[in-house]
Amino acid sequence: MARAKADIGTHLANFEAPQSRRTGQCWWNRQNSNKVITINHGSTMQIKSVQKQIQKGFTLIEMIGVLAVIAILLALLVPKIFEAINSARVNNAAGSYNTIKTALMDHYGKFGAVGVNGAAYTAPIPNYDTTVLLPEQIIDKPFAVRIGSSSGTLIQVVDAPAPTAAVTATGPEYNLLGTGTVSTLGSATWVAEAVIAGVDIADARELNNRLDGPALGTTGTDNDYVGRVKFAYNAGTTVVHIYIAHR
Repeated sequence: MARAKADIGTHLANFEAPQSRRTGQCWWNRQNSNKVITINHGSTMQIKSVQKQIQKGFTLIEMIGVLAVIAILLALLVPKIFEAINSARVNNAAGSYNTIKTALMDHYGKFGAVGVNGAAYTAPIPNYDTTVLLPEQIIDKPFAVRIGSSSGTLIQVVDAPAPTAAVTATGPEYNLLGTGTVSTLGSATWVAEAVIAGVDIADARELNNRLDGPALGTTGTDNDYVGRVKFAYNAGTTVVHIYIAHR
């Protein structure tokens, strides 16, 4: 037994020796990865020493810091995201309007009239896009926008107003010059317009600014009767009328 203890002391002192060695009847083994020492004398004694692995995670302060950074980024980005979405919707409406305007001009340039297959105008033509332009393949789909409501949104050709008629929110009168309160269409026979129902007042203002520009656009008002775009506020939404052409 005294000799076994002496051998154990010798092997512990020589821990940095090669990885596996046999001395007399003692076996000992060192594993560098986990620092494991195994010393055997016969089958009666075994000593092991294992270094514990330390697992490190995020501290509470670090987590709070990360969450604070995320909150700041969201506060900065979310308004911009919604602004971009609204801008895209208004851009879509302006683009759809310009497409219909170009199509109507092409039709009139081809036939010299606005009626079906070049027929003269004799009465109002509701849903002008689906009754005239679409069947003649001047457009490939009906007029549609991403603002407002699909119900009540249409393209129409209607009787022109009297030369000095007062401009109203829903009539065919348009003051394109931006001065005064009466129609500036002269002695016209018909007026083509786009009607978009159920438009949020903020979208109506933005569309007005896009199509009429700084001179005839609006900045925060609830009613606008000058320029190509006109509307009147009504409980949060409005019906927007947009001038296309007249003759």
